[in-house]
Amino acid sequence: MELTTNVPNLESMSECSLKHYDGIYMGMPYCWDYEGSFSSGNDIEEGVELLRELGKKAYLSLYAAPRNKDLERVFYVVELGLEAKVDAFEVFNLGVAKKIKDEYDARVHLGGLANVYTASTAELLYSLGIDRIMPAYELPIEDVEKIKEVGVEVEVVIHGKIPLGISHECFVKRFEREIGKRCPKLCKEKLWYKSEDLVLKPFGQVTLSGKDVCMYEHLEKLKFVDAARVEALSERVGYREEVGRIYRRRIEKGFDKKDFLKLIELAEIGLCNGFYFNKAGQIYVSR
Repeated sequence: MELTTNVPNLESMSECSLKHYDGIYMGMPYCWDYEGSFSSGNDIEEGVELLRELGKKAYLSLYAAPRNKDLERVFYVVELGLEAKVDAFEVFNLGVAKKIKDEYDARVHLGGLANVYTASTAELLYSLGIDRIMPAYELPIEDVEKIKEVGVEVEVVIHGKIPLGISHECFVKRFEREIGKRCPKLCKEKLWYKSEDLVLKPFGQVTLSGKDVCMYEHLEKLKFVDAARVEALSERVGYREEVGRIYRRRIEKGFDKKDFLKLIELAEIGLCNGFYFNKAGQIYVSR
């Protein structure tokens, strides 16, 4: 099982230890304006070189919600990625994915916001050459397993805040005056949507789960997947390294109660299992 995570920019990459991971998704795909984002074309060559020195695979995440006016910019970033020899592109738009396969024959990983829900869709995408699919976040384990049976590589989130939806407008920008900071500094603030027991985290144009999805106790149930991701784009310095260390040890040595308690401590709003057990996304099911 390949352990992966994501890093938005070169500054973040230099601040954290990536030694526990096999592959790194470079970029912040939820906003063009995030400071220094690889997804916007910044420092891609430098990022790839750094990951090569560390012995890691370098994946480049493309902007997740392109419209027609964005396509020229998206493919400019693709060209930069090709020049830097990234190992794969994470793509969320099917048209962009097909063009990358047809014109560049580069490796394509389809991201979770591409909304792949069924094995029949996965089969079609696999026939088009898509190399890896992250199924829709709302799927239970048995449906993810059906997609894996198609033959395509499958990647899932095993820990962190999952994207619940993306828009073309940044809702948080409306509150720049109240918060006292302007874009792109806004995304570095700790912001939450709260309504009674429900807590969500706005980040760029995406809304993330407030709770951390955690499959530490249930990792064996996902042993059929090819890659497991720690979502850490919106997290503070240190989170990515600590969670990576815990899951690396989990993969190689098994369950450790102290490590699990540490994950509870790191989750500011709490833990949940997402939708893996056919439950509402806020619930945590123990083993």
